[in-house]
Amino acid sequence: MTEPSPIRGLYIDGEWRETGVLDMRTDRWNGDTLSELQLSGAQEARLAVDAAAGAFSTGLSVADRSRILARVAAAITERSDEFAEAIQRETGKPISAARVEVARAAGTLAYAGEEARRLPGERVPLDAVDAGEGTLAVTIPTARGVVAAITPFNFPLNLVAHKVGPALAAGCPVVLKPSDKAPLAAILLVEAFESAGLPAGWLNLVHGPAEPIVDSWLDDDRVAVINFTGSAKIGWQLKARSPRKMHILELGSNSAMYVCADADLDRAVDDAVVAGFANSGQACISLQRLYLDVAIAEDFLARLSVKVSGIPFGDPLDESTIVGPLVIDEAAVRVGELIDAAVGAGARLLVAGARTGSVVAPTLLADVSDDDRVMRDELFGPVVAAATVTDRDDAVSRINDSQYGLNTSIYTREIAAALDFAGRIRSGSVLVNMPPSFRADHMPYGGVKDSGQGREGVRYAVAELVDMKLVVIKG
Repeated sequence: MTEPSPIRGLYIDGEWRETGVLDMRTDRWNGDTLSELQLSGAQEARLAVDAAAGAFSTGLSVADRSRILARVAAAITERSDEFAEAIQRETGKPISAARVEVARAAGTLAYAGEEARRLPGERVPLDAVDAGEGTLAVTIPTARGVVAAITPFNFPLNLVAHKVGPALAAGCPVVLKPSDKAPLAAILLVEAFESAGLPAGWLNLVHGPAEPIVDSWLDDDRVAVINFTGSAKIGWQLKARSPRKMHILELGSNSAMYVCADADLDRAVDDAVVAGFANSGQACISLQRLYLDVAIAEDFLARLSVKVSGIPFGDPLDESTIVGPLVIDEAAVRVGELIDAAVGAGARLLVAGARTGSVVAPTLLADVSDDDRVMRDELFGPVVAAATVTDRDDAVSRINDSQYGLNTSIYTREIAAALDFAGRIRSGSVLVNMPPSFRADHMPYGGVKDSGQGREGVRYAVAELVDMKLVVIKG
């Protein structure tokens, strides 16, 4: 891996800068030193906004935005091994999953380059009323302004791409704060934008403690949009602190999957394995709550137990590994404690997920109470908790009895049942005969309730980042 140079971590107005305060990054699996990065604070955060505001006042043509985004997408593909290794080493994500993330990020930015050329606008027929006769009225998409992008550790490249790509496509400069736990992929991405010819000020990166940096942006009227992925608690705090700004919030979840009595069980079992345990369960849309019709529950759990018992876990450098270390040791301890608490409250431990350091082995629980924290909280670990339901009404009621509503899935052969379920579930997406972990990077993606507000998915994110200015002309 080509490491970012020691001066990396702070990029403002087209320059890599130094603060003299360093943060050591280490390999999540073996503890080897990866890099030392410059730490930023409130002063650097303000300078980043200065640069972004200056860039916004100058503007950048649609053609330039599109070309630059396409170049960066190509650069990610060309340097895919370097990006994947950075993700794997810093977060502990299995290398095979890291490669998938890199490919998705390249696609996300390629989509953004295309959407820059398709910004929406329309003719408004004001002559539909007498007062509008003799006028021409059109809407012109106008960039909202500086976007503050705050990203998490679990997809440290693609979720950055989902914020930076649409913002630049819309004509919004960006101030970026990646997760303290995983900034290296973001730094490599900024280097790619610099090499692609992005003018100074359009993408600025700061790395450091969240509070002074984000507080500075919340208090700065020049920051028009807060685009945040993270916990519900923090997301709503950000909105409360800055209610006049536009907020795009992708927050928590405890995604559910309902398997009906008539479902294709083999298919549902295979999908449950992928949905629950890919990326070590560290995704907002990982399967957490599994609701099974009572008629097929034991058969389904027997099949699923065999599959979960065979999931490879441990060394993230092993190409076969599905479940690697969690991002920090404290996360693994927390997940282990929640498993123990559920078993202590009466849940059956069908596949035991012992913890070894930061690795929690794949875990399957049954007969879990809806009041248990492994059902109600966002778990963010390789654990699936199952319960039985009597019918579709029971499933809908219990799935909706959650503070979250991001992705939900149903497995059935009856289209009428699927449509009824989809209509009654309070969720951003409902997937039929597909796992709740499914996401295509160009689809509208976001949730309701404590899962957030606004939508990602490149075209839909671009639409969130522009105002529609009405221009009326009368000869």
